[in-house]
Formats: sequence, C-alpha cells, structure tokens
Amino acid sequence: MDQNETRKHSILYAADPLCPWCYGFGPVVQKIREEYKDKIRFDLVLGGLRFGDSAEVLTSESARVLKHEWKDAEFITKQPFQLAPLEQKEFRYDSFASCKAVVSAQKIKPEITFDFLNAISKAFFHESRDPNSIETFIAVAETFGIDPNEFRSVYENGDTDLETKNDFYFGFSLGVSAFPTLVFSDGLENGILTRGYYSYEQVDSILKDYFRSVRI
Repeated sequence: MDQNETRKHSILYAADPLCPWCYGFGPVVQKIREEYKDKIRFDLVLGGLRFGDSAEVLTSESARVLKHEWKDAEFITKQPFQLAPLEQKEFRYDSFASCKAVVSAQKIKPEITFDFLNAISKAFFHESRDPNSIETFIAVAETFGIDPNEFRSVYENGDTDLETKNDFYFGFSLGVSAFPTLVFSDGLENGILTRGYYSYEQVDSILKDYFRSVRI
C-alpha cells in the first residue's frame, strides 16, 4: 500500500466529554494513539450524549441511577470519580456546551483536541466543575496556552454551534449509538470497530486484526 493510500485510512473516535465511559476510556485512547501514530490517523467526532430534548435536570431517581453507573465505570476503568455533581439541586445534565468547548479548542489548536477532551471530562467527573459554564472551559483552555479572549470569541461564534451539531449528526450517520465508539474509515466505507468501553489490550488486539486485514 502506497503512502497516499495509507492516508485515506483513519480511526474515528466518537466520544462525549460528559460520558463516564469516555472519561474512563481516555487513557486507553491516549495509549493507542501513541502506539499507532505512525500507522494511521486518529480523528475525533463529538458525540452529543445529552443535548436538546435528551438533556435533563436531574431528579433524585435519575441521579441515583447515574451514581451506580459512575461507580461501575470507576471500578472497571480505574479512573477516579467524584459524585458531587449528582448531588447538586437543579443540575442540568446537558453535554452540548462541553462538546462545543472541545470543538472550540480544536479550531484554535487542533493538536490538543484529544487532550482537551480528556481535561474537560476530568474537570467534570473528578474535579466537580460546572460542565455548562464557559468559565470552566476557559480555565481548562488556559492550561493549554489558549488565550481566554480568543477562546471566548470562538466559543460564542454561531459557526461553532453549527460545527458541533454537525459532529453529532456525522456520528449518527456512522452508526454511532453508544459512547465511546471507534469507527474505521478507508475513505470509501466506514465500520464500527468497538462500541463501549474496552481495555487497552482488547483494543490493541482488535486494531492488530484490522491492520492485518487492510495491510497497512
């Protein structure tokens, strides 16, 4: 396979910063990207776990269900969680703002996209910071050397809203129905590689099989 043919192949990572399993999957993706950086391109597709009609103000019952899910995610992924966000009154679980923050950072500094996603997830799940506040996003952006005024300008631009929604719909068109999901693309066809949380060893084995099949 020549170099031009190789460049057509990519792995699309469909994730949402407010998905507990994506937060837990972050270190796995980081290790996989490092391991295979010379073989294939990795791109991020923002998920839209909860937005629009699916966003909700948590009730005591929905918070109870989520606490169990977060504890399961912590046990399986070994990533630390804090349950404080689920104990807030009138907390709105809406991931649109956080997804838009990642898109904003990607527009300003594309090379930090995956790390910024992980930082936003950590700010919510481990540091209990408000995932609907631009001040949270600006504080995270500053740690990556992004000027606060530049970030605010990009975040508040209507084009960024549209680009974020386009990411959601693109993910839906790929058949993404759960997060995290890895999707292969050869430039002509797409297909699901993994859906849900997998360990590094499991993903590594799946990718080795994939690379053998496409002979990259």
